[in-house]
Amino acid sequence: MRDEMDESFTAALRELLIEQVSAEGRARSRVRRPGRWSASLGLLATLLAGASGVAAAAVVVISSALPGSQRVTALSAPLTVGGAGTQTVQLNQRPPGANAIYFELSCLTPGTFTFADGAGLTCNDQADVADTLEHPATGTIVLGAGDADATITAAHGDRWRLTLFYASATTTPWKINASGQTYGTPNPNGVPDLVAAIATNGQSGYVYASQLDGPQPTTPTEAATWSPAPRTITVYESDGKTPIGHFVVGH
Repeated sequence: MRDEMDESFTAALRELLIEQVSAEGRARSRVRRPGRWSASLGLLATLLAGASGVAAAAVVVISSALPGSQRVTALSAPLTVGGAGTQTVQLNQRPPGANAIYFELSCLTPGTFTFADGAGLTCNDQADVADTLEHPATGTIVLGAGDADATITAAHGDRWRLTLFYASATTTPWKINASGQTYGTPNPNGVPDLVAAIATNGQSGYVYASQLDGPQPTTPTEAATWSPAPRTITVYESDGKTPIGHFVVGH
């Protein structure tokens, strides 16, 4: 039987579809995490703040309907800063219970902007810049003991805009179907066997993670000119067996 999916689940997936980290997917801005899937994959953040704009005790829900997604509780007011090149953004005193910094990152110029944990945002041109201004990259940075800042590394003169606040972040577990396959959304723990996606017919379902990474270049020469062709893969119900539509990778 297919899991019931509420309207918020579908709305979240319609806004942010599955994309490939290693290929083009959505060739615009994206958060990168080396060796892991992008923090932006399948994430939808909604800041539930009061009219004052103060986010303390507000809740940021990041795809909470999806197994494996994060639930983030804001523990401080948001801080928005703009900068250029490499800078360290210092937050105020870390509140009790904060184990992460939640961020929204936009490019103001083309460039690559990287956090200390390896997450990063790349804008190749002005179209990418406009895209991130409308849809900032979002995610969380895990805090170590005593941490109270976030450092962005960028080339001299490359400009960025960052909104961040202290948060308590927890990751929900992936679900497991009758075949023993995990399903849900990618998160810092890795990628489930079946990854949430919206089919071209609008149906909500899952694609096999193993099918998202298509053929890869085998030589440096190939890599220099690599442009993977779009591929169509099947979208299944959470059982991984019942097809409900198709998903285009690399379009």
